[in-house]
Amino acid sequence: MRKLQLYIGNERVTLFDDETVSLTQTIQNTKDIGSVFTDFSQSFNLPASPVNNKIFKHYYNIDIINGFDASKNTNAEIYLNSVLFRKGYIILDGVDLKANKPNSYKITFFGETVDLKKKLNEVTLQDIFATSTQFNHDYNLSNVKSGLISNNLLGDKSIIYPLISHTETFFYNTLTNVADSRNLHYSSPGTNAKNHGVNFTDLKPAIKLEYILDRIESYTAETFETGLLFERTGKSFFNINSSDANYNEIYDKMYLWLSKEKGLLGKNYAGDSENRIVINSMTQPSTQGWNPFCFSAQGPVCEHSKITNGIWRVKALNDTNNNETIIFDTNFKVIGSGGGTFSIAIENITDNTTVSFLGGLSADGSTEHTISGSDLGNEFNYTEFRYVVTSTSSSFSFTTNIVFIKIFTEEDFDGRPDLNSKTSTVTSVSPTGSLQRIIVSDQMPELLVLDYLTGLFKTFNLTAFFQSDGKIMVQTLDSFYEGGDAYDVTQYVDANSSSVNYAAPYKEIAFRNVKPKTLLASNFLEINGKTFGDLENSTTVDGVGTTDRGSKYIIQTPFEKVIFERLSNTNIQWGYSVDKDQEPILTAPLIFVNERTFTTSTPISFTDGDSLGIASSIIIYNRPSNSSTLKTINFGTEIDEFTLTVKQNTLFQDNYFKYIKGVFNPKSRITKLKAILPLNILLNYSLADRFIVNGRYYNINSITTNLQTGKSELELLNNFDEDLRELGLQNQLQYQL
Repeated sequence: MRKLQLYIGNERVTLFDDETVSLTQTIQNTKDIGSVFTDFSQSFNLPASPVNNKIFKHYYNIDIINGFDASKNTNAEIYLNSVLFRKGYIILDGVDLKANKPNSYKITFFGETVDLKKKLNEVTLQDIFATSTQFNHDYNLSNVKSGLISNNLLGDKSIIYPLISHTETFFYNTLTNVADSRNLHYSSPGTNAKNHGVNFTDLKPAIKLEYILDRIESYTAETFETGLLFERTGKSFFNINSSDANYNEIYDKMYLWLSKEKGLLGKNYAGDSENRIVINSMTQPSTQGWNPFCFSAQGPVCEHSKITNGIWRVKALNDTNNNETIIFDTNFKVIGSGGGTFSIAIENITDNTTVSFLGGLSADGSTEHTISGSDLGNEFNYTEFRYVVTSTSSSFSFTTNIVFIKIFTEEDFDGRPDLNSKTSTVTSVSPTGSLQRIIVSDQMPELLVLDYLTGLFKTFNLTAFFQSDGKIMVQTLDSFYEGGDAYDVTQYVDANSSSVNYAAPYKEIAFRNVKPKTLLASNFLEINGKTFGDLENSTTVDGVGTTDRGSKYIIQTPFEKVIFERLSNTNIQWGYSVDKDQEPILTAPLIFVNERTFTTSTPISFTDGDSLGIASSIIIYNRPSNSSTLKTINFGTEIDEFTLTVKQNTLFQDNYFKYIKGVFNPKSRITKLKAILPLNILLNYSLADRFIVNGRYYNINSITTNLQTGKSELELLNNFDEDLRELGLQNQLQYQL
């Protein structure tokens, strides 16, 4: 009998003498090959001993102040014979009473990977980006054009603008220069130049998948006591170090299209057609301007600057010598002319909120309208903000006064705070014209973070486990098994109790994305009777075999597949997010591979909105694709839309074939054994390891162990990879006993 110890926090709890704790673990079970985030949980009772009452702070007594918080996870560890066996956490489910006295506490011990699911339960992609402004940017011609040409719009490859149209039809015709069309053929500036090609409003941004992972880490760190950290090195699926031998090119190039609404991106205050004018520059007053405004006899008390596109920045430094607290207020005063109505606003760019807004204002040329913004730049933090005027009238004009108010407190002679203020007024303004702001959290598709991760795991057949350093290692199943060792357990097996069972639990396996709604993908489904990129009846692929037993098992992702189109005689490939009536449509979340592609001989025309009708030439762009150079994100074999060649390195071939081939091999069996494993194996084995029984190698399908007795029930799947033996797997044996 082994001695089991449970620690909650740093306190060792008291256990019932007859309490049995069993543990079942499985990474990939033949009965559920699409399962992800697998780990273990175990419920058991603890006696209401003095030690346990102290740990749980007499939870049964509701009158205790600052008692045990059963809504929170509490770190816990299981030890066998004083050696650490598993880390995880517990939750308190309740207390059983007898004769109104506490008898036992009911708790559940969770493995670490389960914690991943618990922390992300009901958290959406919008949620994890709501607290970040890192990826927000102005939606204007300059940024969209840069995002189409480069993958460094924000300087970090996080945001691009792929050539995916949400409304307009792109085409390429060298024989016509129709004005205002989406003909991508570029005409050199001159007499016959026309303003045609891609308009910046035709495109929506996309965010790199790696940065979604970053936000998951940051969000959990901000929200929970212990955040999630993912391993990015070694054989991690998330390794995007291009100089590393384990570099994952396909993941490094993958993006999520930011399309939460169909059609045109976003609306402003007054609707779709308003002219949104941002105060871009101001002439500073000659007296009491910015510099004297921010200085006192003791030194600077504020910082200020104007940055691009009308964004202003201010920060209070505070005068600690005089015990002064500095804050800033501002008044925005506007007189509109030209008739009609308009609106004014002060927007806080730092947290993406509207500080103040006033609409329905009369543009009569005489009435001054004022809004105020308060507490800008206090508490030692920069605040970025902008002043915005919005009108639907083309004849609208305005004048403005902007007043900056420095408010500070200083102690009077009697020790009481005395409120003082100084003002600075700016009168000369320069507008930027129309401007919108991309708030990434607002553009995220409606998807739970857990569903997003599960989708990735099912797409690439990934598995997750915690390392000793607390980081989550995510690997393909094949890579996971490659890292395993081997243990000869022959002498520990009960030879009088075993069974050999049929292994393949399903008749066939299908891999599917969301049923497509876009034009080309819908047509493909009608013509071919299957969805582009999906794989049906995978057990008949490449000689894997077939069976008449069982039912059909479906591995379903939350993503939709779009068929991209290469324009004839060009290097231009684009996506078209419309339905069969060519009306804008909202797709399910769309992930794709981005390939920066030269189109030097057939440059793309990008409309700069010049009044002369002159467009600019683009010779390199972000090409959306379902494939990288060698690999594809299709489950089944399809023709690459760009190269018109068949990509053999499918998701199924690269990530599922090896495992499924083993399961559906006619010689495959599930062998069930009973064994009493020694402590050195019980404490050190992982689900990546192989067990050797009578000279045969087996993968661990599942293992259930009584932690006190060491009795284990093993479900083993015979391993057919002869290459491992030829490579000397026997030399990897840790225990040849």
